[in-house]
Amino acid sequence: MEQIKKVLLIGLEDTREDREIMISEFEEAGELVQTYGGQVVSLLVQNESRGDYDTFIGRGKVEEAKEIIKNEGIDIVVLTRTIKPGQVHNLKLEFEKVKQDIVVWDKVGLILEIFSRHARTREAKLQIQLAKMRQMGPRIYGMGMEMSQQGAGVGTRGLGETNTELMLRHWRDQKREVQKELAVLTTQRQKQIDHRRDLGLPTVSLVGYTNAGKTTLFNYLTGEKDLVQNALFATLDSTVNKFYLKGINREIYISDTIGFIKDLPPQLIDAFKSTLLEATHADILLHTIDVQDPRMSEKITTVEAILAEIGVDLSRQIFVFNKSESLSDERHKEISKTYSQYRCVFISAKNGKGIDTLFDILGEVLSSKL
Repeated sequence: MEQIKKVLLIGLEDTREDREIMISEFEEAGELVQTYGGQVVSLLVQNESRGDYDTFIGRGKVEEAKEIIKNEGIDIVVLTRTIKPGQVHNLKLEFEKVKQDIVVWDKVGLILEIFSRHARTREAKLQIQLAKMRQMGPRIYGMGMEMSQQGAGVGTRGLGETNTELMLRHWRDQKREVQKELAVLTTQRQKQIDHRRDLGLPTVSLVGYTNAGKTTLFNYLTGEKDLVQNALFATLDSTVNKFYLKGINREIYISDTIGFIKDLPPQLIDAFKSTLLEATHADILLHTIDVQDPRMSEKITTVEAILAEIGVDLSRQIFVFNKSESLSDERHKEISKTYSQYRCVFISAKNGKGIDTLFDILGEVLSSKL
């Protein structure tokens, strides 16, 4: 059994903003750590105005972190923000002075490690590899520059400069090969989508914030026994299946896609654009929402922003408020009023509550499109 890794979380506090923003960042980072398989044993907060360019958190906090790493036996240090690769590298060099095998990740690094653990298809693995290369590219270049400065001498070219060129060329060649293979897979996916459209097959795509219950709903509708975990990013691949919709007396195709997250870095969105083609071309988007989540409205905004960024027509959304089995009538009315511009349905993908209503709405909307 793999040993649970001890994690130190380091975050920033902006005194000009609501403290709840910092707390939500720590909570989400903690969920990511749990999904990875680690355990947060200590927290460290830095005033945003006291950070610096080299280490992001400043010399004083670096020393505090080193003490925590030493005293608590920390295995992994996680920054709750996305920072520069060079800053991650500098922090690692500092922390290695007290623990040689320490691991340092920012938010992107942690998400990529989670992605690596959950990827199952070739497409997902290639997407993650490409995102890692984009993330690590500047770091590889920086290491090459250090070697160049160390190896070069007066009147000589320097072995380090040659190594830098070789590393950059190798990185570009690898990146090109990954992009080429991904382009083939993307073309194949697009052909499948076009074929379904040519046949007039209705398509529905599940979208939403990670851990909102999309895969549970997908399994309920299709009878599948796909992976269901109470964890972020449990689904990376766009899974497509079909189910019979009585209201229109025909089968419809439905896809489950990767869950979104606040401040999802652009390189990760770009890497998964081919997977999200299913959502881009779907007739209906079932925007699945955890109605019990205290940050529900913020997460709805996050999902809509990402969908808009990849060119999805937001008017095709149906808001599916999941986990509503214990929702009060008062809260039900309040949410319905707040989001009255959308079709809203309240369900429990766990026990089937409200699914018949969802079927009725799907049938009504799709009938107007056929």
